[in-house]
Amino acid sequence: MKKLIWLLILVLVIIVIILGVRQCGHGKTVVSHFNHDDEGWLVSGDAQGGDTHPDFMKKGGKNGAYISAKDDAVGGVWYWSAPDKFFGDLSSSYGKKLKFSLKQSSVNDQFDDADIILKGAEMTLVYDTPNNPGTDWTDYVIILTEEGWHYNNTGGDAVTKEDFQKVLKNVKNLYIRGEFVNGEDTDGLDEVVLEK
Repeated sequence: MKKLIWLLILVLVIIVIILGVRQCGHGKTVVSHFNHDDEGWLVSGDAQGGDTHPDFMKKGGKNGAYISAKDDAVGGVWYWSAPDKFFGDLSSSYGKKLKFSLKQSSVNDQFDDADIILKGAEMTLVYDTPNNPGTDWTDYVIILTEEGWHYNNTGGDAVTKEDFQKVLKNVKNLYIRGEFVNGEDTDGLDEVVLEK
């Protein structure tokens, strides 16, 4: 009986070691589910009457709460500005996914612009998603490689693999576009996930 107990303990120890080894080298996924508050996300640009804080909505999100902002419609383009937990050395995110969900109050008079802005210490990279969000939640999955990214604006040169990896090595800011309509609208962000 004692041998059996020791054998079971040994097997459990081996399982714990194997699971621990599998986790080595895998970074922690960074998420914002907005379950309790805005999690440090801000509004950058012409929205919220100049206030940088979004509205926290307790219901109506993908799985409950989400954040929302109202466009001031004064001619600029506003963005969701990520908190610090999405910055720093994201080298391990290369080839992995950035996922998020957006919705807008209207799909009339749409315009295109950079949908994601990734700023490094020396470069700014932009990405234009193939479609704007609808009035219901629209899910986005962006593979974090150089494909589809441009320098500075959507008309800029295509980004090299070396430069994309250089920016990921030292991310200073991450922005997700919040405004898609010429005129007033209200937009929402939910379920942001950055795989590492």
